[in-house]
Amino acid sequence: MPRLVEIGLLLQLEAFSRLGTLSAAAEELHITQPALTRSMKKLEDRLGVTLFVRGRNRLELNDNGRLAARLAAQAVAADEQLVREVRAADLMRRTISVGCCAPVPLQEVTLALQRLFQGKTVAASIVPDPRLLPGLLEGTLQLAVTHVRPQEPGLWSEPCGEETLFIAMPPDHPLAGRVSVRFSDLEDVPFLQFSEVGFWSELVRSRIPRPHLLLQQNREDFTEIAAATDLPTFFTDYFFSRGDRITRNRRIIPIDDPEARAVYYLVCRETDLPKFRPLYARLPLFGRTLRPGPGKKPAGSEP
Repeated sequence: MPRLVEIGLLLQLEAFSRLGTLSAAAEELHITQPALTRSMKKLEDRLGVTLFVRGRNRLELNDNGRLAARLAAQAVAADEQLVREVRAADLMRRTISVGCCAPVPLQEVTLALQRLFQGKTVAASIVPDPRLLPGLLEGTLQLAVTHVRPQEPGLWSEPCGEETLFIAMPPDHPLAGRVSVRFSDLEDVPFLQFSEVGFWSELVRSRIPRPHLLLQQNREDFTEIAAATDLPTFFTDYFFSRGDRITRNRRIIPIDDPEARAVYYLVCRETDLPKFRPLYARLPLFGRTLRPGPGKKPAGSEP
C-alpha cells in the first residue's frame, strides 16, 4: 500500500512556499516554528525525498520541494472543495432553499413547505428578480416564486397565487373620493411605505412620476406610524382580507394599471418536480379571497 501524506502536512508546506519563511508560515498556521520544522522533516520522510536546501538559519525549497508545494496547493484546494461540497450536499438534503419576489408568497410558500416537509429546514428569503432564475439553474435555490412566468428550458412553473395593489387614503384626502386611480395620478403625493416588499418597491418607484415615498424599514414602526397619521399607504388585498389595522378608517381605492395585479408562479427545476409535486398539488396557495369593490371601505371602518 502506498504511503499516505496527511493533508495537514501539505497545508503547512503550501503555507511555507507561499509566505517564504518558517516564521511567517508558523504565525499564519498558529503553531510554533520548531513544530513546523519537525512537520517539514516528517513530510520529507513520508515522501522519501529531500524537499529543502538547508543553510545557516535558512530553509529553501529545492526542485523537489517546489514541485511538491505546487501539488500540495492543488491538494489543499481539492480538500477544501471536498469539504464544501459534502457539507453543501448534506445541507441541501436537510434544507429547502426558497427565493421569492415578494413577502406574501414568501410567507405562504414557507408555511405550506413546513406542513408538507416536516423535519426539513425551510430557508426562505426575498431575492431580487434578476437573481431568482439563475439561483434555480445554478442550484443555490430549489424553489422560486416570480411574478413573471419563466420561459427558460429545464424549469417547471405553475401559478401559485395572486395579489393586487391598492391605496388606503384618509377620508379627507383629495383623492379619497375617486372610484379608482392610476399610478400617474400619484405624482408628488406623499406615501408611507414599508421598504421590504420585494418587487413592489421598484414597481411603485418606476410607475409613479416623481414618487414621494417615506420609507420605513421596520415593520412595527411602519404599522404604528400608519395607524397614528393620515399619510396614505399602499397595501394589497391579501392584507385587506385579514383585517389589517392600517386600512381602518381609510378609503380603499383600486389602482387601474394592469401592473397593480401580480400573478405569482412557483418555479422549480424539472428534475425536482417529483420532490415538490405534493406542493404543486395544493396550488393556488392564496389569492382566492373576495376583493373590495371600487371605493369600498374595509369592514369595521366607521361610516
